[in-house]
Amino acid sequence: MRNRVIGLCVIALFSASCVTSQTLPLAQEGPPQSSRGGSALSAVQALRASAEQGNAEAQFHLGLLYDHGRGLPKNKGEALRWYRRAAMQGDTFAQNSLGDNYWEGTGVPKDDREAVRWWRLAADKGFVPAQHSLGKILAGGGQGVPADKPHAYMWLMLSAAQGDDEAARQSDLLAKQLGPLGVANAKKLVNQWKPTRARMTGNKIMQ
Repeated sequence: MRNRVIGLCVIALFSASCVTSQTLPLAQEGPPQSSRGGSALSAVQALRASAEQGNAEAQFHLGLLYDHGRGLPKNKGEALRWYRRAAMQGDTFAQNSLGDNYWEGTGVPKDDREAVRWWRLAADKGFVPAQHSLGKILAGGGQGVPADKPHAYMWLMLSAAQGDDEAARQSDLLAKQLGPLGVANAKKLVNQWKPTRARMTGNKIMQ
């Protein structure tokens, strides 16, 4: 029931059919206007109430609103605060968002190791964007993050298996660097991998 309420709140604030932690409709920013103002304000209030009661999904969505200035003033600091609260409860989308922000250095100092830490938490649950990001950074390494091509191949293959065409292309390129024996060993990692238990967002908007 709570997930349904949160979903309705988000629908009231985002008119597009798909919202994710990585892409958001380029609709007008800022507070809701005109005839939709009342319902949007009520939606924000309901979402905030749920977030303050500790609901991780609501916390993540509230972070999204602050991040993109929909229904609330754009505020990166508040966005990250709510992402972190949700991520600490195991919200996969929030964990991936924190990883993205640490990687890009948006709202926080750029920290590749911290990005990897949050991405790994989401990737371990089978979250495709985090698996893709991990595969890319481990293929070449980052600041304080050593390259690990076998595990890079593993993450890219896991992402590709869920329909990520770009990850499939990147894994093919990486296979040429690993060679037949390296690929065979990396495929063992793929076969041995099992997802950890996830608290994925139930709202169908988040697919």
